[in-house]
Amino acid sequence: MRHAVILAGGWGERLWPMSTRARPKQLLALAGEESLIRATLARVAPLVDGESTLVMTGERLAGRVAEELPDVPRERVIGEPVGRNTAPAIALAARLLVRRDPEAVMVVLPADHVIADGAAFRDVLSLAFEAALAEGALVTLGIRPGRPETEYGYIKAGSPARTAGVLAVERFVEKPDRETAARYLADGTYLWNSGIFIWRADRFLEEVGRLLPAVARALVGVEAGLSSASFEGEMARYYEAVPSISVDYGIMEKSDDVVVVPCDVGWDDVGAWSALERVWTVDADGNAVRGESVVVDSTGCVVYSEAGVTAVVGLRDIVVARTSEGTLVVPKERARDVRKIVEELKRRGTIG
Repeated sequence: MRHAVILAGGWGERLWPMSTRARPKQLLALAGEESLIRATLARVAPLVDGESTLVMTGERLAGRVAEELPDVPRERVIGEPVGRNTAPAIALAARLLVRRDPEAVMVVLPADHVIADGAAFRDVLSLAFEAALAEGALVTLGIRPGRPETEYGYIKAGSPARTAGVLAVERFVEKPDRETAARYLADGTYLWNSGIFIWRADRFLEEVGRLLPAVARALVGVEAGLSSASFEGEMARYYEAVPSISVDYGIMEKSDDVVVVPCDVGWDDVGAWSALERVWTVDADGNAVRGESVVVDSTGCVVYSEAGVTAVVGLRDIVVARTSEGTLVVPKERARDVRKIVEELKRRGTIG
């Protein structure tokens, strides 16, 4: 049976001050009228319904996420007591699915991505589900690059797999510099790493046992409490015992049984302020503006205002964002460095 696992544990700190711990990126309507997480569920609903969906989020966000996704039963919104990155969250989800359905095939979806072509995406997912069964491998989606992007990791695709439209993965590569990204684009065999995965849950757990034994041991410890009244306490002990590690680094980059489905579905992870000009309406001067703003003699700016009027005059390629949480001004080319601001605010105790 097909299942969906939605990862909704982060808060999109590079989009501060619009995205905050109390109102994280996945709960915002950044592209369209509905929140990113609701759009994520709606996008896969023709293939996997809410009853077959698990949502992994933070403990203090679980209630709000459940309200945002009324089609998902409340008990299937799992609040992690502490963040331990993606590998432990996906491993716990796989264990929960296998207990309910030993033959579960799961798609793992970040809650905060934008995909413009939902129909094409579902076609790709159907192929990926088929490949997960036919190949017995870990399947990931690779986005055909449209620009020399330095903010994404890449996948080097290799020879064809047994399933038509599916390729072996030669290797995963880290975020490149501009020159390397341009070379990857010209090469034609490199794909953006989407962070979307499809596999049999039991097959993934085999790889967890082989490559992340500490996670596997923690799963054994928590399994007895999964159906008990002390579930939350058992899960807290599980998370305390496991190291923080991403599924990319812990499993995907180390497994020798990974295949990729190349696709072009209008995907964007909207990971920084500079990305919003790709999903917001852009005016004749290349400005992407939301909220009550006045923009004069400016080009290529991203302007967001939700606290009074924000006025911008004579600027080029600048992000200006104003909310009740704070005000941000940063060149678009340094949008990734908003994380440094967040770290400083954490150090000062301004952000929990």
